[in-house]
Amino acid sequence: MLAHRNRTAALATALAGLVAVLVAWVAVGAHGPLSALLGAALVLVFFGAGSLPFVVAGDGRGGRSALAFLVLLMTYVLRILLGVAVYAVASEAEGVDTTVVGLTVIGCALVWTNTQVVLGLSRRHRPTLDV
Repeated sequence: MLAHRNRTAALATALAGLVAVLVAWVAVGAHGPLSALLGAALVLVFFGAGSLPFVVAGDGRGGRSALAFLVLLMTYVLRILLGVAVYAVASEAEGVDTTVVGLTVIGCALVWTNTQVVLGLSRRHRPTLDV
């Protein structure tokens, strides 16, 4: 169930990234598409890596969900630092518009989060409790 939600969120985010590429190309010119692609890739890698511990844990029985949450918390700072480092290197590179990267990151992160919320609240994807 979680893997399906993550695939759907990744697809929606990738589509939002493609829209951002087109908008950046029209708005900024030649430097826009590469910058928008970088922003979308950062979001997909960040959230995709964050969901891996829960995909591996499966249904969460036997305390595996607690372990997955612990791994998620431990890797969160590492993922943030890695994203900041990539952004810092990209901002020094010629041909990268940092405004486009930042706006694409914000837009794609909102798409990922909203897709997860909508799928999580829908009855079909709601987790069930065995009583």
